[in-house]
Amino acid sequence: MLHKSTPKANGRGSKIDRPFNGQKQRSPKPRDSGAGSFARARTVLDAIARAGESGAELRELVATTGLARPTFYRAAAMLAAAGWIERDVTTRRFFLGPEMLALGAGALAVRPLTRIATVPLAKLAADIEQPVYLVVRSGMDSLCISRDDSSRGIQTLVLQVGSREPLGIGAGSMALLAALPEDDMQAFVEANRPRYRARPGFNEPDFDSELAKARKRGFAAHDGVFTSGVSGIGVAVTDSAGYPLAGISTAFISAWLPPNKRPMVVDCIAKAARDIAARLQGR
Repeated sequence: MLHKSTPKANGRGSKIDRPFNGQKQRSPKPRDSGAGSFARARTVLDAIARAGESGAELRELVATTGLARPTFYRAAAMLAAAGWIERDVTTRRFFLGPEMLALGAGALAVRPLTRIATVPLAKLAADIEQPVYLVVRSGMDSLCISRDDSSRGIQTLVLQVGSREPLGIGAGSMALLAALPEDDMQAFVEANRPRYRARPGFNEPDFDSELAKARKRGFAAHDGVFTSGVSGIGVAVTDSAGYPLAGISTAFISAWLPPNKRPMVVDCIAKAARDIAARLQGR
């Protein structure tokens, strides 16, 4: 039997409980292959990770993963036993668990990008008085691995650490995509088109036009392409051969930054990108 764990405090000021339906559950039966069980557990974990700091309700996760509730519960029980997910007993929403912090820390330890980018990104956020995001490619997606907020009272927060989007969605992600070799870029775009089109309000001609401009001028800049009234600017961080490693971006209410001031923001982001690239190369 899967017994109820003792509730413990989390960073949101409420309690965490690892069983998921408020009832005792039977241990998962070994009727699935190991590969099948792992695939379903990964699907659940990815869906919870995409929900970010707000977490996700059971019905949302069942709909997102396409799993039947009994199958979802079996996968969730395995993840909870490992400490990879947990459920808030007050809101009943699912979140990543504390063991994911240890896994993430281990991954970052052998990938110095986030550590190396800390100072340049903090300075950039202060200089342009807007939030700054760092994204990397993860499969067919872009993954936000860092966000630096500015001291400005009102900010446009379009991403949080852990947010995933189809590669090309968002200024930093588009800059990263546009900097890829032509064949690679087109392959990603065509593979992701069904996902682009599934986004509410997605304008395909505008997207294609902005991507072509980003490739030509070396940075992404858009007005309301992804969210009405929100603009973004992004620049790729590249290695010594020019291959993109990450994307740096900012987002802002379109009316806040007039067109004549945007080149200054492009220059600031590009400088941060060059700084990070030089640090990665040990210069």
